[in-house]
Amino acid sequence: MATDEQKKARMLHMYDLLVAGLAHGLYDLFGDALVGIVEPIGEELLEEMERELGLEIQGESVEDILTELERILVDEYGLVKHIEIKYDEENHEVDMICEGCMLWKVTESLTAQGVPPHTCAPMMMAMAALRERTGNKAKFVGITQDLEKRTCDIDFHLFNLD
Repeated sequence: MATDEQKKARMLHMYDLLVAGLAHGLYDLFGDALVGIVEPIGEELLEEMERELGLEIQGESVEDILTELERILVDEYGLVKHIEIKYDEENHEVDMICEGCMLWKVTESLTAQGVPPHTCAPMMMAMAALRERTGNKAKFVGITQDLEKRTCDIDFHLFNLD
């Protein structure tokens, strides 16, 4: 009989396969327009997280909002071990460098198949939080994985909705 740790690892693997399969199928169907489909998912994840924890992402600046999201994803959910946030205010470019993400295998699998990993939860939640708190829409640019360091660099650009 499997130990609890083995069961947890197998369950995570099954979820990875499920998410990667759904993401791949949706990408085959919609191409890059998939971003428009996952935006509401990011909003729903953010709302559920705030409701579950009884808090709201606070901050007025891009850095403050992303730092608060990083704290929650690391400390409250354990989805990632660490996130480094880089914001180039002049060019409106955001980089979220995630280390130890639980969705690493999903991203790795999709990238290996030539499918942009639009189903990245930290990216979807960051885009939703920034849109709600700053009024800026985020355009997903891509994710670059460093296989040696096992980090993902999530890139997106912000655009003012006004």
